[in-house]
Amino acid sequence: MESRQIIGLVGSAILFIGVFMPIVSIPITGSINYFQNGKGDGTIIIALAVISLVLVFGKKFKALAITGAGALGMLLYSFIIFQRKIAITKSEMEGELAGNPFMGLADAALESIQLQWGWALLVIGCALLIGSAFMQKNLPDSPGP
Repeated sequence: MESRQIIGLVGSAILFIGVFMPIVSIPITGSINYFQNGKGDGTIIIALAVISLVLVFGKKFKALAITGAGALGMLLYSFIIFQRKIAITKSEMEGELAGNPFMGLADAALESIQLQWGWALLVIGCALLIGSAFMQKNLPDSPGP
């Protein structure tokens, strides 16, 4: 097996597994993954991971750039939307709870929302797929002098 094929396989596997890992931790609710029981964009990421796996076995490495970049684009879009929702919620909360003695409690709850390690795993999977697409083919050993 070529090294770029191994990297492509590892990238596909990491991308597939990363969908089920926690990406956000919310107080009381707990951790949320990208799959969200089939309701999230994780189903598309899973499809891209499976397509990438097929491409690796078919040795269609240049197409991995498309699946890897597509998955990375979806992750970036989701991340931006998540950050925007947090900012909007915070500004709405400040407006609605101005002067309310419980504003500090609500602010603390909002500040305790944390990103989790699943994001990093998903990005690493995408990077491995894209890297595999642009790696050079293994050259055969040249005979010695």
